[in-house]
Parts: sequence; structure tokens; C-alpha cells
Amino acid sequence: MTRNPQQLWHPGSLTGTDSIAEMIAAKDLNNLYRASCFFTEIERYRAFCALYAVMRLVDDCVDAVLSEGLNSDAVPHTQRILVAWEHAVSAAMADQLPSSAEVQATKEPRAADVLDAFGRGIARFPIEPSLWSAFFDAMKKDLERDRFQTFEEFLHYAHGATVAPTTIYLYLITAEQGTDGVFRTPADFDLQGCGHNLGLFAYVSHVLRDLRQDLVTGEKGLVYLAGDDMAAHRVTEATLLEDLGREHASPALKALVEDLAGRADTWRRAGEAQLTPLKEQLPADRMFVLRLIIRLYMATLEKIAACDFDPMTEHHLLTDADKERLALTVAAETSAAGI
Repeated sequence: MTRNPQQLWHPGSLTGTDSIAEMIAAKDLNNLYRASCFFTEIERYRAFCALYAVMRLVDDCVDAVLSEGLNSDAVPHTQRILVAWEHAVSAAMADQLPSSAEVQATKEPRAADVLDAFGRGIARFPIEPSLWSAFFDAMKKDLERDRFQTFEEFLHYAHGATVAPTTIYLYLITAEQGTDGVFRTPADFDLQGCGHNLGLFAYVSHVLRDLRQDLVTGEKGLVYLAGDDMAAHRVTEATLLEDLGREHASPALKALVEDLAGRADTWRRAGEAQLTPLKEQLPADRMFVLRLIIRLYMATLEKIAACDFDPMTEHHLLTDADKERLALTVAAETSAAGI
């Protein structure tokens, strides 16, 4: 890996229905898309865009409802849309064309094109169907509740909301092409276990990063902090709103954020340990992508810690300059490791 990494792909790199999936995957140029632009193989980048586009469309559909509140009349309508997407994805995974009725029921004008790209992507990268089922289950749960009473309840939800997508992404990074043209993960790599640990690490980082934004979403805000954790640290929804209003976290909230950041780091360490078998197997570009996405979430937690675990000021958010410097640092580290 060169010390000056180059993103080989960008919006507009693909053609046909793949270009539609690419446009959706590239929306807001988030961390996952940016990191995936460093894949050297177009087949891997194309599959990422196709699979991620489906998740983005589904997630955006749910987010639109959450922004209005769960009392919205749009909830039952959106539930039907999720069922249509799930059926269409299941058909594609079975190497079948989704019915025109299912495609129309998604209420998404780009659905046919995205599902075409998805079908070709999933044929080359046959992701375990249960991961997609878990993802759709979590999206349905989002339409039923906006609070978690216990951390165990949060973890159950996170299995579909973050562990499944993370495991899918790890599959895209680590799978090797066989003589039949199909990409499969190495037999000595614990894909599911690593996806669990890195998924939870990334999601808790995401929750802490977006805490302030979530509190102003919808009619009464979204709270992804578990009720039992809040109670243990004597944090209430009233104190959260007080902290939000004065743009400064209370000592109680800071203590809770520090606690959760510590748990996230424990999952990160466990996940990185499970990556050990890959160190001699992955080529430089994919090891760089893997390291970069992990480091982006690490940097988020580090910046939160540098702000005295206060996510209410938004000084903890990574800037584009932060991300560019991080990419150069990871490239140098990858090069120094001889990968």
C-alpha cells in the first residue's frame, strides 16, 4: 500500500443499473462508501454498491418515518414497504426475479434497477440469508419502538441493525474468488464472531457520535441509550434534554458516555484479535480498507474522549480534514507493516 492512497472509484465509475446502485451507495459520501472506493477490484466495489444500496434505501425509508415520529400515519404504509423489500431481496438471493408486484410495492422508482444490481452482486458474493433477515427484523423494530429498556434489549436490536451489515461488509472485504467465480470467506476466519464484535464497536461509536442529533429527531427524539444504563448513571430523559439545551453534558452523562466508550473499545479489541488469520492473506488494498474503517470509528471515540466525553457540543465530530489525515496515517502504517 502506497503512503499516498488513491481512491480508484467515485460516483459515476459504474454504468447501467450498477450506476444507479452506486449513486445511492455514494449518498452523502459517508465513511463506508469512502473506504470502499479504495478497493482495487471493480467486482468488489460493484458488489458493495449493489448490496449497500438496498440497505440505504430501506434504512432511509425507515428514517423518514422516525423523523415524523412513530405516531405517524406512515408507519403501517412503511411496514408494507419493508415486507415488499424483504420478499424482493429473498427472491434475488434465490436467483429469481422479484415479481413486478413486489417491486412496485417498494414504492421506490429505482427498485428494479437496484435489485438487478443486487442479484448479480449476491450471486458473486453469496451472503448468508439469515444476515439479511436480521437486518429487516431490526428495521421493522425501528417502526415499533424508539426506546430500549435494557442494554440486552439494545444488543438484540443491534444484531440486525449493525452486526448483520458489518458481517456483510466483512464478507465483501475478506472473500476470495474461487475457480467458479464465486467469492467465499477463508475457512479459518470467524466471520460471524468478528462481525459481532466490530459491529457492536462501530454502532456504539455511532450512537455516541449522533446522540445530540438523535435527541432532536421526531416528536420526542430518539434515545439509543438503554434505560438500565441511564438509571445506573442517574441520567434521565429530562437531564438529557437539559444537557441538549445548554449544549454541555452533565457529569452523569459524561460518565455514561465514558462507560459505553469503554465497552465499545473492548469489542473492538476482540474483533481485531479475530482478524489475525487475515494478516498474511489479505492484499494491501483490502487490508487498508479494513484498517481504515476501524480507525475511523476509533478516531470518533478518541475525539469524544478528548472532548471530556461530552457529545453535546459537536466538537467531537470528525472533519473531512481529520478523515484525510487518517487515511494517510493508515496507509503509512499498512506500508510499514509490509502489507
